Amino acid sequence: MKQKLKSISLLLLLAVVLCSSLYSATYYDNGSQRFTITAGPVLPLTLTTFSDDYTGVGSGEGVTGFEPVGGFGSLTYQMFLNPYVAIGGEIGYAFNYNVDGTLLTNVPMQFKLTYIPLQGRFEIPISLGLGFSYMSVSDGGAYLPFFASFETGIDWYFTDNWGVGVKSGIWVIPELYFQSSKSSQNALLTMVPITLSVTYRS
Repeated sequence: MKQKLKSISLLLLLAVVLCSSLYSATYYDNGSQRFTITAGPVLPLTLTTFSDDYTGVGSGEGVTGFEPVGGFGSLTYQMFLNPYVAIGGEIGYAFNYNVDGTLLTNVPMQFKLTYIPLQGRFEIPISLGLGFSYMSVSDGGAYLPFFASFETGIDWYFTDNWGVGVKSGIWVIPELYFQSSKSSQNALLTMVPITLSVTYRS
């Protein structure tokens, strides 16, 4: 029963947000710009290794997985294609420690598409990102996997141009090798960033 109530509440919230965009005045024009700086913790969600059918949830178990909390910061620049949709790019830096003490460094570089159905003093940006991430481990390994992200949150603009916000979402990072000698290393990592942001819009 609680699950059904949560689902209905989520659908109602989504309907209110989408309907409000039909009646709210738009703030942005074609060519308007946003520049955002974000920072905050990043939490490991799942780590799946395909060779042994293992999925660790959260910080993992034993000698696999990550410490419970890492860090993340990013810079994002976007330009509006129409009053609701902006496109641009983001570069970030994230880190976390494996439970064996090695440092995982993650530098995501992605194209980012943002839809803002509710805008003005308060905004609800909904973003999808796609790109690559340079990932390295302090014991010497490095690779360049695909990187996908989904993010949403709320921004409050205390002036016409400057705003602060809180955002969260999910990162999906597959590590896939097509050589048979490396197929045992195929894996999928998901992480959850929780960030505070400062945005300048013009």
